[in-house]
Amino acid sequence: MSGEQNTQGRRKRTRRLKLAPRSGVWSHFTRLRDDDGNETGQAECNHCHGQLSAKHGTTSLRKHVKVCSGQEAACVGKAAALPQQPPPPRAPSPPGGPSGRDPAGLEEASKHLARMIALRGHDPSFVEDDYFRSFVRSLNPGFVVPSREAVEEMCDGIFDQARRDLLDRLKCAPGKVNLAVGRAKTMGEQVLYVACHFIDDEWNLQKLVLHVLVTGDRDECDGPILGFNVSGDYEDISQDVVDVILDHGIYGERLFMLACETTDEDLHLVLKDCLEPVLMFDTNPSSREIYVDNVLHSIARCLLPHPDVTPHIILEYMTSIYWTRQEHLHLLSELDLDYEWACDQHWCACYFSLEVLPKKGFTDLVDAGKTIAPLVVRLLRKIWEQVYRGIQRISTSTFPTSNLCLAELLKLREFLQAELARFSGEDAHIEGRYNYYDDGEPKDVFRVASNTLDKAIQDSYLVWSVPLALDPRYKLRYIEFSFQRAFGSEEAGKYVLEVTAKINKLYADYIKVYGTIATEDQPDASNGMMHMNTTSADQWEQAWNNHRCSQGIMAAQVNSCYTEIQTELDRYLQDPLALGTKDFDILNWWKVHSSEYPMVARMARDALAMPTCSKLSSDQLAQVRSILRRYSKKPFGER
Repeated sequence: MSGEQNTQGRRKRTRRLKLAPRSGVWSHFTRLRDDDGNETGQAECNHCHGQLSAKHGTTSLRKHVKVCSGQEAACVGKAAALPQQPPPPRAPSPPGGPSGRDPAGLEEASKHLARMIALRGHDPSFVEDDYFRSFVRSLNPGFVVPSREAVEEMCDGIFDQARRDLLDRLKCAPGKVNLAVGRAKTMGEQVLYVACHFIDDEWNLQKLVLHVLVTGDRDECDGPILGFNVSGDYEDISQDVVDVILDHGIYGERLFMLACETTDEDLHLVLKDCLEPVLMFDTNPSSREIYVDNVLHSIARCLLPHPDVTPHIILEYMTSIYWTRQEHLHLLSELDLDYEWACDQHWCACYFSLEVLPKKGFTDLVDAGKTIAPLVVRLLRKIWEQVYRGIQRISTSTFPTSNLCLAELLKLREFLQAELARFSGEDAHIEGRYNYYDDGEPKDVFRVASNTLDKAIQDSYLVWSVPLALDPRYKLRYIEFSFQRAFGSEEAGKYVLEVTAKINKLYADYIKVYGTIATEDQPDASNGMMHMNTTSADQWEQAWNNHRCSQGIMAAQVNSCYTEIQTELDRYLQDPLALGTKDFDILNWWKVHSSEYPMVARMARDALAMPTCSKLSSDQLAQVRSILRRYSKKPFGER
């Protein structure tokens, strides 16, 4: 009997505790209950009628009161200190739900919100932010922002479905897959990523992040606890990468090319040993850098007085400028400079500074013991601009750019050679009066940059000649023209022979894998005459246009320097060049003409998807963030 009385006493005490306000902040909220009368852990604001989670305390409620009621935080904990205001009158809801939207529409809006968070890698906690809720409330007072827990639950399913869709595209891709391995930094983490590039059945370029490894200093046990994949030594990493490739079914005949950053030289060698036997397209074994943006960055860094260090004199002048954020962004926009893209490159800081300072009235850069000659400033601006624009062109995320890489390197080479000759000629006497470079004269520094570029071209021209030849605007004729212009006729002949042999071997390998394909011998009406861009300021392109006219390439005739047409590849190479319009879409061209050159189209599909840039696109970085946030219903470690 006494036990029953004790139980009833405990129930009464429990009921009294539940009814008693535990904090003054509850005077501004109403606890929400389900149909059975049980508390749901949600609270509704008495002022704005928004709903917040109260499962883990009242901190978020206190923050909300500060924004919603406009009162000071010191008064929040005292119920009597805050005047009790009746909730504002609510307009009657029109038929179909609040603000004329039915419940299904509100649910769909919540899914759109979760989709944005899941697929862009955002932090789900911002749905609890009072300013965000106030913004949503101003748009639609009837929309109830879902709780963080509800959003995370939706995010997991949305991300899993998006990954399944991408992997289905990968499985159904008719061509081969290019692998890209590199490093990136996001959410404060240094990560090693494994991505694949391929062109799908609709001739769209796809870039999919397969795997992410955190490479910071962490204990081995931290990985599963924090939800990260943690890297070990190079042997472990390479095996993990190979396992990912096997899991996704892209090993063996599906692999076309591997690109790996040289900063991980040991990793690159291990991966090459593992994957080289099954790669369809092997890069030059002597090449230590395949990503063209890294090559161009290295050329630009050669012109710094000390590698990877922003010159003191330029930094000093820039810090003397006081401007608002709006002025800063406006000037960068006026100069067409992408600050976000270049913020981690010191040479870009110098280049931007040299572009900005004249706009702010600084024409002469002079400091105690350090002076930059106006001639050097002019030359630095011109060369860095060429490098900067080249990186912009090959870093496009939505279109293939492997066909542009060799052309960008050769155009930069010609520009460097011309500027170096001019600097060493009539203006050579100026350089002795200035000491911008501590370790040598300016012309010596520029010559080092030119030699570095020559070495990069020697290492990679066989790689990038293939996609360039598979660009129907250029083919082998542009390669022959480029090397003649860069190295002279005799030297160019050797290069062209090697490039021709490389392409013919690749074509023979495709015939061996896929067999011969019957072709439809149809005339291509769009190939007859080529567009000549006479308004272009690019001297290299103008010279190419002149060369096409002088050689009679615009006519549908076979050039005598080429052999008799015997294969589909020969026919493609000898057919007239495609129209070189400004908005030319190379993937759409191959989509239209794939039936005319089916085997060459297979080669183009794979070669045009070759990775050219170590920097991840915004879409790829979003994939990395979502993976790091563990948006998935799958257990940890399951791919």
